[in-house]
Amino acid sequence: MVSGLRPLPATYGMPRAMVGYFVVLTVAVMLPVGYAALFTGLPGWLSAVILLGTLGLLLGVSLRVSRMGTVVDRDGILRRGFLGDRRYGWSDIRDFHLHDNRGVTRVGPFDVTSRYVVAVYDHQHQRRRWTLFFLDERAFSGPGRFFEEFEEIVQLWQQRRGRTRSSA
Repeated sequence: MVSGLRPLPATYGMPRAMVGYFVVLTVAVMLPVGYAALFTGLPGWLSAVILLGTLGLLLGVSLRVSRMGTVVDRDGILRRGFLGDRRYGWSDIRDFHLHDNRGVTRVGPFDVTSRYVVAVYDHQHQRRRWTLFFLDERAFSGPGRFFEEFEEIVQLWQQRRGRTRSSA
């Protein structure tokens, strides 16, 4: 194992600040929907269906987003996406790419995008890059620690990419 890497499996999930963003977003959506459902003269049953349907949809989306992330383990990387998961064995990864967006998108006090984006290229899709969700500077005490962790993951890939599961 590389010395400074989090113990494997290392999980990179949604930053706590983004949970607050989703709460604010849910309230911002529910206020006009609630007003429209309750104060526009709709029948009570229809108002309840609209409110509960909207709340259920927002809850479902929030739960799917909250499970998104990246897991690094001894066999490779698991990219947990909104609609499904994708596993990359170390030997399946062709290259890593660290992209600098040169800025962060903020909504109020929330960083909704990261400055740095980590992506992998696999052997199967020559020109397609796959973003590794939440493996970015927001999960660390600062950009320096993020860069160290990224380099350690790349070193782990370089050590293990030629190995098969049986030889790991």
